[in-house]
Amino acid sequence: MTDLPRLLPSQLRLTVDPASLGFADTRELHVKSLPWIGQERAEQAARFGLLMDNPDYNLFVLGEVGSGRSSLLRELTHAVAAERPVPPDLCYLHNFDNPERPRALRMPAGQGRELRQRMQRLCRTLQTEIPLRLARDDFKAESERLQDAYKDEENKAFAELEQYAEARHFNLFRESGHLVFTLVGDDGNALTENEARALPRERRAEISKAEIELREQISHFLEQTRPMARVMNEALAALRRQVIKPLLDHELQEIRVSLKKQIKDSVKLGGYLEQVAHDVLEHIELFEAQETGDEERQLALESLLAQYQVNLVVDNSALRGAPVIV
Repeated sequence: MTDLPRLLPSQLRLTVDPASLGFADTRELHVKSLPWIGQERAEQAARFGLLMDNPDYNLFVLGEVGSGRSSLLRELTHAVAAERPVPPDLCYLHNFDNPERPRALRMPAGQGRELRQRMQRLCRTLQTEIPLRLARDDFKAESERLQDAYKDEENKAFAELEQYAEARHFNLFRESGHLVFTLVGDDGNALTENEARALPRERRAEISKAEIELREQISHFLEQTRPMARVMNEALAALRRQVIKPLLDHELQEIRVSLKKQIKDSVKLGGYLEQVAHDVLEHIELFEAQETGDEERQLALESLLAQYQVNLVVDNSALRGAPVIV
């Protein structure tokens, strides 16, 4: 029997020169497809099943442990999916007519995120630009003109009511937004309750009658001035809309132009943006800058802007082909 040569410990270990590998890092290697060695029919059947473009079809795979059935099928599934179109994004938009039932909007992959970002940008723009435009001198001047016109008419009607009250020995004045009157004596000073009760019965009867008549005149005054105030408020609201509408139209048109040509539901998106525009114009006063903090107004504004946010439920912007769910 031939004696085998003795080996040194260093000779028992396989060593490979890194320079001979042709790469510096395994990240430089391209992943090669796994071979279907000896499973040509299985590969054909798998491809046939995966390419079946109809619902309710399934692949049932059998194989020995270690045959690579899971790895091979997963790799093939990813390869087939990469050739399929990317499914659309799914967004939910606020339903102004029925808030409990948001509107679904399907968009090309990546456009859902784009719409969400643009609506967020719109909200920031409105919060910045609307207060600036309502603070311009031309808007303030026209706003003051409308308010002064109302005040002139209201003051004229109040002066007539005041004269009516004084002729019947009543002082009329405003207090916390209400009209209040007091009985005065011959010296022009207000009478106390006891002093009024001490007056002769005939005089008290005259005062009672005069008070009823004055209350009727006050009701008439309110009926006369409330429509004036309503007209003024409507005129101020129309002025705000006139100032803000060009800004709003410009911002929304940019969104329409960038997205309308790329989605099938462009009509639905257009209708939603029109409702957003209408809603903003109806609540412009919430955007006006306040000299002092108004927590209630700020909360109302935050609630309003929340309605313009896009709920991106399915975001396929990162997909390259159809998704594979494992």
